[in-house]
Amino acid sequence: MSDMNKQELYAELKELDDEIKKLNQHLERIDEQLSELNSSKIIVNEFSAFKKGEELRVPLSSGIYIKTEVTDTKKIMVNVGAGVSVEKTPKEVTKILDTQLVELSGYRERLVEQMRAMIQRIEVIQKEFE
Repeated sequence: MSDMNKQELYAELKELDDEIKKLNQHLERIDEQLSELNSSKIIVNEFSAFKKGEELRVPLSSGIYIKTEVTDTKKIMVNVGAGVSVEKTPKEVTKILDTQLVELSGYRERLVEQMRAMIQRIEVIQKEFE
């Protein structure tokens, strides 16, 4: 193997390593989002069990709460962007969350496949150096 070829392969290895690191960071963020979506589903399901007039603590910010009373267990306000909220039933919200979970999980799987392909290429390049 020529020195030029070795340099090209080494540069490719470095580039692949950098890309894998970026993908790992992205996968960590996706895993956090998936966890948040699953937590939201649990909370929506728990909300469905509340009764009208039941007392809740609602967070205003980290560690700061107010006491409030449940006035409607049939509707949940959902932020749809640009400061706009709409009313949805808990069942509708669960369906939205399920759709988001499926889409995000599919995206995550595609990233994992990209990472596998990069790892396979790294293994091929490393064999060239042996």
